[in-house]
Amino acid sequence: MNTMNKEIISAKEMLRGTGVSVLDAVRYVKNILDAKPKEMKIGGVQFVSKVVETGLRNVRTSEMGVGRGFELYVQAKSHLRPDSRRDIRCLGRRLLRTRPEFAGRNFSELSRAECEQWLAAAFTTDPQFNKARAMLHGLFNFALRREWCDRNPIKFIERRKVVEKEIIPLKLDDVNRLIAAAKNHDGGSCAAPVALLVYAGIRPREVRRLRWSDIDTDENVITVRSQCSKTGGVRQVEICPALKRFLSGCNPTASPDDGAGGYARAEPLCPRNWEKHWREIRKSSGFCGRWTQDVLRHTYASYHAKRFSDLPRLQLNMGHRDLSLLLSRYVNMRGISRPRAKVFFN
Repeated sequence: MNTMNKEIISAKEMLRGTGVSVLDAVRYVKNILDAKPKEMKIGGVQFVSKVVETGLRNVRTSEMGVGRGFELYVQAKSHLRPDSRRDIRCLGRRLLRTRPEFAGRNFSELSRAECEQWLAAAFTTDPQFNKARAMLHGLFNFALRREWCDRNPIKFIERRKVVEKEIIPLKLDDVNRLIAAAKNHDGGSCAAPVALLVYAGIRPREVRRLRWSDIDTDENVITVRSQCSKTGGVRQVEICPALKRFLSGCNPTASPDDGAGGYARAEPLCPRNWEKHWREIRKSSGFCGRWTQDVLRHTYASYHAKRFSDLPRLQLNMGHRDLSLLLSRYVNMRGISRPRAKVFFN
């Protein structure tokens, strides 16, 4: 009895000032021991020690709300292109508008189920859902590196399967109307960018970043610099005869040739307010309300495959890592004859 009293007195002394009573301490230890698997071959004291040790390793020194964490995440992405940062901001703001109460929640509090419901409420289409999921995955990885949470719940949310719809390449008459509309719009300032979209298959955002000095008509190539490229790599896209003749009439005023077949002027290829001009060109050429995203890139790929039957060459021009995307998504030669493909490029 004296030994037990001494232990109780010692326990009280150890717990003095902690706000935890001897009975509370016993309850905590009992709860831990109740969770001990029967097949585990270590003693009770060792098991309690392991649980406490594991808990201490996982206790966070700080918490962070999702709203403030997102602001810091955007700031940390200052090295990205403006349009890439804009995409991150738009996706994040849409998520926070959908669930404004989540802005005050800590990263450590959000579960996989909550995040999946959050994404589904904000983005109804599968491609949008996947794009937002990728952004949120990056945000939680950012939080994980700063020890605001101890796991990334987005990792366990499956990407949705996107069934690609068939994209029909434009017919030659459609292409001609588009080119004519570009020539007649704003004094022809948009003709060259539209020609590159049609006859070189360069991505719209890449065209927007190009400069006249990236075009070399002696080498018959357009250099898509790393600062312009979607993937961050450098590639050269061949200039076909139709595009070369077109560019020869678009040489910008007061832009002397640099002596090597390229344009000396390092100014942007696209005029100011390019997006507005491009919408007006599509509208005036009869595509208002029926424009398919990336249809020109698909058109170029399909006509190129029919004309040259050289997929590795097309892959280099398109800037793809391998042929799989070309075969599964871009090339659709149905309805394109070889004579029409020849006319397209010549």
